[in-house]
This record gives sequence, C-alpha cells and structure tokens, in this order.
Amino acid sequence: MIANAVILAVRELRRNLMRAALTTLGISPIEFLVLPRMLALAVMMPLLALYADLLGLLGGMAVGVGMLDLGVVEYYLRTIGAIGLDDCVAGLIKASVFGVLIAIAGCLRGIQCGRSSAAVGAATTSAVVTGIVLVIVSDAATTVIFDLIGL
Repeated sequence: MIANAVILAVRELRRNLMRAALTTLGISPIEFLVLPRMLALAVMMPLLALYADLLGLLGGMAVGVGMLDLGVVEYYLRTIGAIGLDDCVAGLIKASVFGVLIAIAGCLRGIQCGRSSAAVGAATTSAVVTGIVLVIVSDAATTVIFDLIGL
C-alpha cells in the first residue's frame, strides 16, 4: 500500500513535467521526489513499530490476565524480565532501516514506471516484491550485526 502511493506520487510528478521545472530551477528532482518520502518512512516506521509493540504488550496482558489467570503485577514483572531495553532499541533501528528500504523500492519503481495504468500495476507489484526482499535480507543482516555487537 505504501509502495503504491509512492509510485503514483512519483509518476504523477514525473508526468507533469515537474522534473524539467525542478532541473530548470537548479533543484535535483531525485532529491526533491525521493528524500522527503525516505525521511517520512524512516521516522514513521519506528513510531508504527512502537505503537504495535505497545498494543502487543496490552494484548498479551489481556490474554495473560483473562485466560491464564495471571495477576497484572505478575505479568508486568515477567514481561520486564523477558524484554530488555536493548530489544526495544534493536526493533526501532530495524524499523527505521525497513522504512528507508521500502521508500527506496517504491521510489525506484515509481521513477521507472510507464504512463499506462497497466504499467502502474506492474510497477506496484515489482515495488512490493522488491520491498519484501529488501526487508527480509536487511532483517537477516541486522540480526547478525546486532548479534555480533551484543545488542
């Protein structure tokens, strides 16, 4: 969904001859089109991950207290014992990396996109596949790096 929005926005800006206008003004069209989307996803993905983590903890508490007969204090103590600050930091760093990679995949396919609606569909599919592959590879790489540095 994010890739589709990026592709459509970049394609529309490209189609409107905005790239020529930006070049005339001395502004790099790639920086103007890609950098804001990359920064937005790099900032918003950690916030989304933090939100999902908090909802996951609340859901776990609901299951633990409601179905497993744990007390709220016992759930809290076990959660604090199982999850450290380093886990949260690693997750936020990974989310930021994923956001940048998704933005790169979407912008790349948006710039390469043709003018027809079929080309937009193909570019969207390609951006989604590229994003998924980049996220899986970067997840493995960051996991190895975090393991090496002890995070």
